[in-house]
Amino acid sequence: MLHSKSMALALKDVRRIASEVAQQQNPALEVISATSADGGSGYAEVMLTVRGCRAEPCRVMIGVSRNASEAELRHAVADRLRAHAAEHQPVAPR
Repeated sequence: MLHSKSMALALKDVRRIASEVAQQQNPALEVISATSADGGSGYAEVMLTVRGCRAEPCRVMIGVSRNASEAELRHAVADRLRAHAAEHQPVAPR
């Protein structure tokens, strides 16, 4: 049985990947930080800010697994940013 490598992505790589995905989705998104929850944890929290934001929430926090491949991490970041954007879309007047 083959096992995928269990080496966690470095936080600098998580930040780089999240920054690239965020810029593709919305150029106003900027990654502020990527931190691990428990020191050497396989879980990371990525904080983003929305440049030019005039109404809260202006910060976005997403959690991702550092034990994923780069492609899996890109997909996870994109999904979480899309979900966040959908939750915070202004309601169009009728």
